[in-house]
Amino acid sequence: MKKTIGGICLTGLLSLSLLAGCGTTKQNATASNDNKNGNQQELVMSTNATFAPFEFVDTSNGTKEIKGLDIDIANEIAKNLNIKLTINDMAFSGIIGSIIQKRADFAISGMSPTPERKKNVDFSDSYFYPRNAIVAWKGSNFTSLDTLANKKIGVPFGTTYEKDAKAIKGTTVVSLDGSTAVVQELINKRVDAVILDGSQAAVFLQKYSQLEMNLMPKTDDSFAIAFPKGSKWLAPFNKELQKMKDNGDMNKLVKKWLGEKFNQ
Repeated sequence: MKKTIGGICLTGLLSLSLLAGCGTTKQNATASNDNKNGNQQELVMSTNATFAPFEFVDTSNGTKEIKGLDIDIANEIAKNLNIKLTINDMAFSGIIGSIIQKRADFAISGMSPTPERKKNVDFSDSYFYPRNAIVAWKGSNFTSLDTLANKKIGVPFGTTYEKDAKAIKGTTVVSLDGSTAVVQELINKRVDAVILDGSQAAVFLQKYSQLEMNLMPKTDDSFAIAFPKGSKWLAPFNKELQKMKDNGDMNKLVKKWLGEKFNQ
């Protein structure tokens, strides 16, 4: 895992006053002027650290550290824009609310820029195009969404997977907070299968050899960074994302966390 860049402040759920102090109240000057004058801005970033390998909590060194592909992307952008980040780890279902209420300056959390979400927040250019997967016990042979008809399906609450599962004929959908809880529901045989991001599913299969995964065909779905409507940070972030794509840094990070087959 890439070491976190100096100045990153990892937090749990902060009080509203502290969040405002760290982030949104410091946006008086323009982003371009901040960079030119060398004044380091502090921004609050919302994420849900239950989505390995994009964001997850690592305690292997005895301290809580949030790591993953999304975190590396955010750190790289923060370094290039002279930004200090405060990471706010919260339930995925609360992330859009934190942006709308301006308790966070942006969010990166394996989030798809759906039309419904775009009504409330602005999104950056897409930085990753995922492939969804069905995970079930070995021998289940759920090779497509149609094969899940009339089954009990587990999904992370508030995700596009939840919408996909509900569209399948006759399914009972169990929505839980975070992919770890969803997979545990499968291990405990309280659901027949779960729908997850394919790269995340591959991580779970390393731990649970009794499970199998079937990747879904590629779609137009993508991951992007969410901002409050009209945020001055949208354009600078897009510029940095494009630089990372053009110079190969994005593919290096994708390869590091997901492997060569997931390079875009």
